[in-house]
Amino acid sequence: MKNLASLSSNLPSPIGTGTAMAAAASPTSQGPKGNQILRYLNAIKRVKWLVLLLTLVGLGGGYLFSRLRPQRFVVSGQILIAPSESPTFVGDQWSVYFKNYAVITPVVVARRLYIKGPKRIGGPPLPLGPSGPNAGLFNGFTLAPSFDLGSYRLKIASDGKSWQLTNINLNKVEHGVVGDSVGRLFGYAWLPQIGKPWYGQTFEFDVMTPREAADGVLADLTVTPMPARLPRFLNLTLKGQESNQTAGILNDLMSTFVQSAGVTKLSDVNGAVRGLDSQLAIATSRMNADDKALQQFQIKTITAPRDVFQVTPGLQSTTPSAYGTYIKTSTETDQLRTQRRDLKSALDKLIAGAPGATDLYASNSVVTSSSPQLLSFVTELSQDELQYNRLLVNYTAIAQTPTVGGVPGVNMPRLHERIEQLRTEDIPRLTNAVLARLDEVIARGDSANTTQATELHQIPTRSITEMELMRNKTIDENTVGDLTKKYTEAKAQQAVAVPDVQIQNSAVAPLYPEKDKTPFLIAGGAIVGLALGIMIALLLDATDKRVRYADQVTSGLGLTILGVIPEIRRAKGEHPSAEEAAQAIEAFRTVRLNLAHALGEGSVLLTISSPSPGDGKSLVSSNLALSFAEAGYRTLLIDGDSRRGELHRTFGAERRPGLLDYLAGELPIDDLLRSTTHPQLKLITGGSRKRNAPELLGTSRMRELLASMREKFDVVLVDTPPLGAGIDPFVLATMTGNLMLVLRAGATERDLAEAKLQIVDQLPIRLVGAVLNDVRATMDDYKYYSYSYGYGAVDETAGALTAGSTD
Repeated sequence: MKNLASLSSNLPSPIGTGTAMAAAASPTSQGPKGNQILRYLNAIKRVKWLVLLLTLVGLGGGYLFSRLRPQRFVVSGQILIAPSESPTFVGDQWSVYFKNYAVITPVVVARRLYIKGPKRIGGPPLPLGPSGPNAGLFNGFTLAPSFDLGSYRLKIASDGKSWQLTNINLNKVEHGVVGDSVGRLFGYAWLPQIGKPWYGQTFEFDVMTPREAADGVLADLTVTPMPARLPRFLNLTLKGQESNQTAGILNDLMSTFVQSAGVTKLSDVNGAVRGLDSQLAIATSRMNADDKALQQFQIKTITAPRDVFQVTPGLQSTTPSAYGTYIKTSTETDQLRTQRRDLKSALDKLIAGAPGATDLYASNSVVTSSSPQLLSFVTELSQDELQYNRLLVNYTAIAQTPTVGGVPGVNMPRLHERIEQLRTEDIPRLTNAVLARLDEVIARGDSANTTQATELHQIPTRSITEMELMRNKTIDENTVGDLTKKYTEAKAQQAVAVPDVQIQNSAVAPLYPEKDKTPFLIAGGAIVGLALGIMIALLLDATDKRVRYADQVTSGLGLTILGVIPEIRRAKGEHPSAEEAAQAIEAFRTVRLNLAHALGEGSVLLTISSPSPGDGKSLVSSNLALSFAEAGYRTLLIDGDSRRGELHRTFGAERRPGLLDYLAGELPIDDLLRSTTHPQLKLITGGSRKRNAPELLGTSRMRELLASMREKFDVVLVDTPPLGAGIDPFVLATMTGNLMLVLRAGATERDLAEAKLQIVDQLPIRLVGAVLNDVRATMDDYKYYSYSYGYGAVDETAGALTAGSTD
């Protein structure tokens, strides 16, 4: 290494850093800018089999998912809500009531939707209820009030004589013989009809609570009320995996709903009949009591002499009129007093919390004439109490939530608050006002009776008592007549009471599922697989450390691309076409032209190396030497690879004696040169392998050899070991002063090349550029460096190329 410093005078041009000199070698050192789209396409092409594999995997995954995804059948039905003067429900309450557990749960129990099974291997998730070809196993399966939930396994003996039922969660086992009830230990009443096809088989299934199964039905049930007009409709849809079962469930739900609504309607009518019946019984009892009192009084006084009015002189003409007025006023006053008493009693019951709206209705003649607003409040209270009590029966914990089953419902707290306000504030305030007005009317009647009594003080006591008893009987008869009329009307309404709803359109099992998404799932899986493959291809490309694109050489490494050598299949043992051979010839001609221009006039003295083994530097060296020779240059090719030189095989010559023998003083210079197949090309082989070869390459004999050969030849090319093999290429490059790198597309590691170039930058070496080797025709990024097909020189033949080592 001590001789390196003295070799600077042998350089043909000024020394600078390799990067700077490479840039100065050609005004187009950066080359054409790479197309990102083409780069992405090349990245995908490199791993096309991986992309194809992932696409096929995605395709298969989409198909598998379509098989595992349950089919969804959608069935629909319609309920008609008939107009009614006293509807069972109003507004959206119909929708809320349809989603009531009182409607859903009976259907769940009847259809045994609390069972999921028998389980199967593969396929979509199991629907609610027994399913599959073995669903008949669960015929007659019923639940006791208390039963064990969980997963079960029923094993039937191979001879069909016994069975074993195991609760997998509790690890409890029950045994029995075929014909006995199954599952009594767990709270089931089940007597399956076990046939021969089930002998020796094992069935697994799950049992849940009816409420859980009802929640599953509610999740797939949609109730859509039509606009608020008469008649109204409820549009119903239900989704499920099995067409016939789903249609059957919806039809059962509609039938249960209509039946339950009819029961609720009849319950309302029966409540009104019971209230009127109670009032009629009380009024009839009172009437009978007053009639009996009158009869007893008349019997008691029938033998007594009849009283004769003692008319005061001057009153003869006024006595009958005054007497009639007295009787009328007294009767009206007593009626008002009775009505006031009943109204006050009803108010006290209402304030105390008893359902007093019915009693207030009984006083509607007074209420209607005295306060229409009070009657409106009483009507509102009656309807609100009826609605509140009905909802409390139909819903669980509805008083705490304003929604039921996800459907907007009645705000129970607000309804209760309104009822309390009517009971304690609005109705008492207006009722007290009516009572006050009644008190005034009664006081005026009493005052009038007192005045008239002065005129009629002569009327006998027996007559007055009899008239009072007759008056009471008349009042009672009128009351009983009114109540009898109302009771008769209520009974008639009870006799003809029909539900407000009926089934308009029953559910019909569809032939096809909701949407056959199988093609979309398969296509989606293929797209996902393709996208994943592309992403992996781009990721591999982004993390790839090998030289693949021209801009990685020009921009990344800062090297001028002197030429791009296409893939030479002859070097790989294959036979290239004439067009491919022409492309290779033109490529070496381009390298030759760029080198002649870059190195200027005079002899060309150039070291050729590569960052790593296998980059093809020897192939480039030999064919480049042939190209110079073909152009008429006296060319010398020196095999400076003292470690693994193969140029002697390329040209069919003996390796020994050669360069190292000369440097060791064992061979005269005149015996170094060997002839080749081309008269203008001479070869110096590597010679005998020697351990001190790197030191011999740096001696003055090597410098003298190069100086001597430079005078005899126009072009001297030195093939060296790779830069990563040792010091040899750096030593020879300092001897020649010029270095050309050979980079193999898709093989040379950029990190290694950058590391070795940093060493070159520290030495007196001119880095003239790089040659890209083994570029495939499919690599679109290098299309700018290729040549048009069909324009090969006809006198040139592919035989001008010598296939050699790919090292």
